[in-house]
Amino acid sequence: MFAEGGIIKILLVSPVESSFIGNFNIAYGIAPPLGLLYLGRILEDDGEKVDVLDFSAEEYSAQKLRRALSSVDVVGMSVVSPSLEKAHEIIQIVKEKDPEIPTIIGGPHCMIFPEKALKETGADISVQGDGELVITELKKVFTGKKLLSEIPGVFYQKDNIIKKGAPVKFIKELDSVPFPARHLVKKYLYGKPWKPSIKKGEFTSIVTGRGCPFNCSFCSRGAVTFYQHRGRSTSGILDELRDIYVKGYKYIAFMDDSFLSNKKQAHVIFDTIISEQLDMKIYITASRCDSADKDLYQKMKRAGVIRIQFGLESGNQDVLDFYNKKTTVEKIREAVNLSQKSGFITCGTFILGAPFETYQHFDKTIEFAKSIPLDAISFLPLRYMAGADLWTDAVNNGKITSDEYIVIADSKRNLGKYTQKELLKYCKKANRAFYYRPNFVFNLLKYSLRKNDFSLPQIYISIIASSIKRSLSSLRSKSLDNIHTQQESDTVL
Repeated sequence: MFAEGGIIKILLVSPVESSFIGNFNIAYGIAPPLGLLYLGRILEDDGEKVDVLDFSAEEYSAQKLRRALSSVDVVGMSVVSPSLEKAHEIIQIVKEKDPEIPTIIGGPHCMIFPEKALKETGADISVQGDGELVITELKKVFTGKKLLSEIPGVFYQKDNIIKKGAPVKFIKELDSVPFPARHLVKKYLYGKPWKPSIKKGEFTSIVTGRGCPFNCSFCSRGAVTFYQHRGRSTSGILDELRDIYVKGYKYIAFMDDSFLSNKKQAHVIFDTIISEQLDMKIYITASRCDSADKDLYQKMKRAGVIRIQFGLESGNQDVLDFYNKKTTVEKIREAVNLSQKSGFITCGTFILGAPFETYQHFDKTIEFAKSIPLDAISFLPLRYMAGADLWTDAVNNGKITSDEYIVIADSKRNLGKYTQKELLKYCKKANRAFYYRPNFVFNLLKYSLRKNDFSLPQIYISIIASSIKRSLSSLRSKSLDNIHTQQESDTVL
């Protein structure tokens, strides 16, 4: 297909769309697409030319996509279930430009549904497993040196029949994977939802492993990673942190599903950051409450951690047990109190709508959220997400179909006690009950003045603006056709 020895030009695309208010990205664009950047590094090291389009960090433009395709040999995409429609649209545009351009998809959706993903997107090749293992092998297919049937973890169409390559493989030693090609997204602004004053090239992210050692029943992470948790070595992580610091990044987010669960490793990492004076502000995007530790938190504060986020889910023990959280309401309270005392911006997410949950449960969770020192929260409806235990049970029981990848708990589907509309309305009520408190606004301003940091008020104002904008948009839509019903977004108001 391609001449041997020539440079192959690859375009890597993240089809997850953003939501902007002016230049403030309220939905995505939080961190770089590390999965694509790992592939970008391997391809560049192999002598190829790589470019990245990240539609989570810029507004989607079909025209810009077409321009980017003007000198492209291969297109690759990382696909999550909510982005299927956009991925299909992008592949259609690629094929309109040139039907001979190979299109490769991978990512979370392909991990769970590698065969269906081909039909849903129209891609040529779907990759299940670690893309770093097969990306250079696929190059050999394009130059006629290998057959697709020989490549592990691939699905492809031949004569209108979907075929499978060799059995899927996973990387045993994650330290063998080179660091992501972060320079490919230097053109984008990341981290703005956390730090409104941030500039391009100041923020990046890192992962210390793949998968999660826990199995919460609402989470699809286990299925996406084949229920494997693979950690990187402490020395490998530290080498990457040094590389990030040398390259001038000022803010970094640990994006693991449960970074602090390996406390021994976390202590060494933060000790080294302190001793080597790797001066960066640090965000921890997901932490379990049972990882809370006074000595570790004090060390994290000295190392530059400024924000930590917990998946709290509920203020009811029976709900926590149902979700297989393996924690207690009291541990949640202790962890949030310790985080606040340690000086972190402390954030938490809650879920409303477990099958047996009543309004009394909801109210108890709201009061619990208000009783602990959280700086930011989000109340969301329970969603049955493809691959999660709850989703699998619902499919097996005929409540949803295997083609429904994200389904909000709804009494009309026998998935809970309340309708989707009622759940969304109560989530909105819960978010407002938390944020629209005089003492919350007062403490927010007091904190900002004391720290001379007004990022939280700016984010808060942007969220309110988002809520107003969406409400006005809904009213306009209803006045035009009086048909469509607005589905509330996952913003906090």
